[in-house]
Amino acid sequence: MPPPLGSELLCVEHFLELALCSLEQVARQCRDCQLIDPAALNQLSLRAESAIHFLACGSVDKSPVQKERMLNFLLGLANLHQYLCHHASLVGKPN
Repeated sequence: MPPPLGSELLCVEHFLELALCSLEQVARQCRDCQLIDPAALNQLSLRAESAIHFLACGSVDKSPVQKERMLNFLLGLANLHQYLCHHASLVGKPN
């Protein structure tokens, strides 16, 4: 069984559910031209670090579906960052 992920120490499935939901929420805000909270981007970056660690850990049992979902999360986050590089005005100021 894979170790807990993220600062919340979640199982893989719950981690993926939260990560993908958070990513979709920020992507939706981008599509709607809403300001993005920098804290939300920071949280996504922290989740990406956990995802990379999960994928790099060779001694942990991982299903192909879990690996594919982790890679999809990382790809989606990379696409979001690429989009925000060209639309930096969407990133709001921290409170």
